[in-house]
Formats: sequence, C-alpha cells, structure tokens
Amino acid sequence: MIMPRLALVSLLVSAMASSIDAFAFTANGGAVSFGATACRSVRASTCLWAKKGEDAKEEPESAEAVKPITDSGTDIMNSPAFLKRKLDVLKSDIATQDELMEEAKKRLEEGKAEFGPQLEGLQKEYQNIQNRMSSQTKTGDTQAIIKVVRQMLQVLDNYDRAFGVVTAETDAEKEIELEYKSAYDMILSIFEELGVQVVDTVGTEFDYEYHQAVMQRPSEEYEEGIVCEELQKGFKLGDQLIRAAMVSVAA
Repeated sequence: MIMPRLALVSLLVSAMASSIDAFAFTANGGAVSFGATACRSVRASTCLWAKKGEDAKEEPESAEAVKPITDSGTDIMNSPAFLKRKLDVLKSDIATQDELMEEAKKRLEEGKAEFGPQLEGLQKEYQNIQNRMSSQTKTGDTQAIIKVVRQMLQVLDNYDRAFGVVTAETDAEKEIELEYKSAYDMILSIFEELGVQVVDTVGTEFDYEYHQAVMQRPSEEYEEGIVCEELQKGFKLGDQLIRAAMVSVAA
C-alpha cells in the first residue's frame, strides 16, 4: 500500500513542475522565467523514483533566466528617444523666446518712432537744467568767496599801513614784525588757493577796469599812461573784480 501512495505523490509533483515550467512573468518590458530552474531543483529533491545520478544532470541555465531584475527608470531617462524628445522641447522653447524677443524689438522701434522726438526734447531740457544748476552753484560759490575776501582785505590793509609807518628797531620788535608778515603771507596764500589774484600794477598800462587812478605825476622811468606807483593792492577772482587797485599813473 505504501508504494502506490509514493507513486501517486510523484505523479502530482511532476504535474506541478510541468505547470510551473510553462509559467512566465513579464515585468518592465522583459520576460523573466521563474519555473525552469527552480522546478528542476524541486524535481531533484522530491522525485523519489529518480534514477541514480539523474538529479546531477541539470540543463544549463540561460542568460535570460539568471539576469537580475533592475529598475529601468534611469534607463528611460537616458534613452535616445527620451533625449531626442527633450531636445525637441528645448528647441521649441528657444524658438518661442526668439519670437518674443523679435516682437519686443519691434515694439521698441515703434515706440522710438512715436516718442523719440519727445524723449530727445526731455533729454535736452534735463541737460539745460543741469547746466543752469551748475552755473548757479558756481556763481554762488564765487559770490561767497568774493564776500569773504572783501572782509579779509580790511585786515590786509591794516597790515600794509602798519608796515608802512612802523619800523622795527629792537630784536623783539623785529620778531613781532616777522610774525605779522608771516600771518600776512598766509592770508595771501589762502587767497591763491581760492583762485584770488593780485591785480598787476606797476609797469603795466593803465586799465580802467582794474585800476583806480588817484593821481598823475611825471615819471622818468615810465612812459605816459603807465602805472608808476601802487597805493593800494587790488584783487580779482577770474574776470570778476573784487577791488580795484589804487595807483599813480605816469603823465
């Protein structure tokens, strides 16, 4: 009774192995066989009636059967078809942007044609305003310098009068006079830095714009109409007169 039961079990196992051999599973576009190799090991371990050495004979496994299952997502991203499609999309986007740029340039040219004269007029007006403001600022600076210099001239005139009537005799007086002359020269140096110049007098032709004639006197050294003596210094800033020089003119 035991032998018939074993024979029945062997028949059932063989039938299951045949069914599994016929089954194939498809995944990610490639056929992967589960049955052939696995079921041979099943038959080798369950077929009790197999002859001696038969379980050692196994058919060679195919490369397709042992090929591991891999994720093909990255393969799709790098496939020629996908890259070609991506390139087509990029070309389309570039073409669209080129069209938009051409349209923008066209509208810019139309705007220039319509509003160009107005813009040019506004630019000229802006430049004129800038020039006027610069001129006003310069004029304001010049007037401020002239005002300060005229106030300082009172100090210089006092120095000139003092130097003309006071004669230093002792060493202490000479030292004091030297300090006054140093301050006097410092003021003149500041005037030069501000652009203030002393009006030329002696030896130059009388100029009614910069000279104020106080007297005329005969001179053997200078010809008639030439300034022969300076009585008070005159100053100017550029072409603007700050104070006319008081002079004597040769007759």
